[in-house]
Formats: sequence, C-alpha cells, structure tokens
Amino acid sequence: MRKILIVFCFLILYFSAESKSLKGYLKAKKDTNYIESYYNDLIIRMYSGEKTHSLDLSDLNSSYHLKYLPNGYFNLGAGVNFRSFGLSLATKVPIFQNSEFKHGETKRIGIQSYIYSSKFTIDLLTSFLKGYYLVNSSSHLSSYTKDKDYQRPDISSANIGISVNYIFNNSRFSYRAAFSDTERQKKSAGSLLAGGSIISYRTKADSSIVPREIDPKYFLKSREISKSGVLAFNANIGYAYSLIFLRNGIFTLSYILGTGVQDNTFGGEVDSEINRWRFSMNHSGRIGIGYRFNRYYLRIGIIRSTQYTNLKYNDLGIGNGTNFMQISLGKRFTLRKE
Repeated sequence: MRKILIVFCFLILYFSAESKSLKGYLKAKKDTNYIESYYNDLIIRMYSGEKTHSLDLSDLNSSYHLKYLPNGYFNLGAGVNFRSFGLSLATKVPIFQNSEFKHGETKRIGIQSYIYSSKFTIDLLTSFLKGYYLVNSSSHLSSYTKDKDYQRPDISSANIGISVNYIFNNSRFSYRAAFSDTERQKKSAGSLLAGGSIISYRTKADSSIVPREIDPKYFLKSREISKSGVLAFNANIGYAYSLIFLRNGIFTLSYILGTGVQDNTFGGEVDSEINRWRFSMNHSGRIGIGYRFNRYYLRIGIIRSTQYTNLKYNDLGIGNGTNFMQISLGKRFTLRKE
C-alpha cells in the first residue's frame, strides 16, 4: 500500500513539474463557432457539494445486497479562476451534516479532484476514511430501527487512483463549458473519449464486513472476510455529448467503460483455488446542467465511478464507488479585451 502511495505521489509531482512543457501539447485549436473561451476573464464562484465513497456488497447467488456509506456532509466554499490559475477553498456546513447519533462518526482525509484541459480529462483520487454505517439497517437487521443505523467505526478504506482520458473532438466539444465554466459551448457537440486508469481500493475491519446478524442463507462462503483489496489496470472507452438549449443552457452527459485486469486480495491470505489476477471492469458517468444569465451562471455537476470486484468463489461481489456532487453560482468579469 505504501509503495502504491509513493508511486502515486511521484506521478503528481512529475505532472506538476512538466506542466509548462506540456502546455503547448495540451492546448487545442478551438472552432470558435462551437466554443467561446473565457481564458482572459476572471471567474468568481460560490459552491456547495459533497464527496463520498460507497461500499456495495452483493450476494452473487441472489439479488440481495448491502450498502455501506461514511457519514457525509456538504461543503460550502468559494473559488476563483483566471487563465491557468484556479483556487478553491471550502469548509463543511454543520447544519447540513448528517446525525452522528444515527450514522456514527467518520474520520476522513484526502483529495478528490477533476481536471479538465482542452484535450484531456484527469481524475485524481486519494481518499482515506474510517467509520461507516449500513444504509437502511432496519430492513436488514431486526434489532435496528430507522432512528439509528448499524454503525461500523472499525471499517476503514484507503482509495487511490488516477484516470486520464483523451477528448478526440476537442476543437468542438468542451468539458470545461459543462464542469468548470471557463468556456462556453455555443452549439451542441459530442466526442469519443479514450484513455486508461490505475485504481487501488483497500477495505479492512476488525471483524467480518458482512454483519453476523444477516440471514445465514446469504453470503454463504464469504461471511468471514474482514479485508478486501483490488489493484486494477483498465483501458477506457466512452462518449460525451453536450446539448445546448434555450441558447444559454447546457446539458452534458458522458459515460466511460473501463476493462482490463485486476489483482484481488482478501482476508490477508489467498486461497489456492482463487486466481488473483482476474478480469476487471469499472465505469464512470458524468451529468452536468447549467444556464448562463449574461455574466452569471448556475451549474449542477454529478460524477460517479465504480470499480467491481468478485471474491471468494464468486460468492461476494464488491463495488467500490466514488461520488461527487456540486452546485455552483458564479460571475465572470472581463479584465481586458483580446
């Protein structure tokens, strides 16, 4: 795990050091009939959002499944963009924080960042959490009510990943118009997307991740698993499209499917009948909708990605998901004419 983290940090430092030399390569020639750039404008925004991780457990012999979530909260922040510079600062809003009595306490640290250049999208994930609760506990465990969920302060996760995808129709399609507001999509357009990702998810607990009170007919061969992990190498393919409506409105939808190989581990040991290197699959989707009122804009963005893992005789399926949602209100200021 430490080796993976060190390599990941070196990748970030490398991209930072090479950013100037890559600037020319990353910049695309835009078709001004489709895309208007706000590169020389100052953009100030306020936003609220939530970032979280989900852990889905599925009994692959039935339709039964469990879902663990950390106790979440909404951030309130402000940001500024000018040319290549961007800065955002946020803090959690206590009044929008879920009840610790009902969901328990979650400790967290990490960075979940989505970078949009003219030609590429780069998704960065470093997330370390401890403390989860079982969603809809009362429907799975008879000893719990809707007032208080089944809490697992011992469950912790360490998630690290990077995904890079190329935008083929970068002269006419802009991700920035939908998710960073530094450009405007003037006409509807779409693009094929392709790239790759390296993702590592690690989950561990002091005892079985599957609650012992669960009906014994489910998870027959995987009830004792207290640790799981996946290291996945995927090639990605997908498509994105932005629909322009009412002249100043934009609706963007994208979907990327990743396939490759992954190394699965569980319980600190490997059964002789299990092939650790297996087929890997993940997917990610983005939805963005926004509208501009002269120099003001209002935008909502939602991003979700999931990596799937099958463990222990195909009895247990694990879906590690990362989720992001943000609402932004901003204004654009022209500092100088082109």
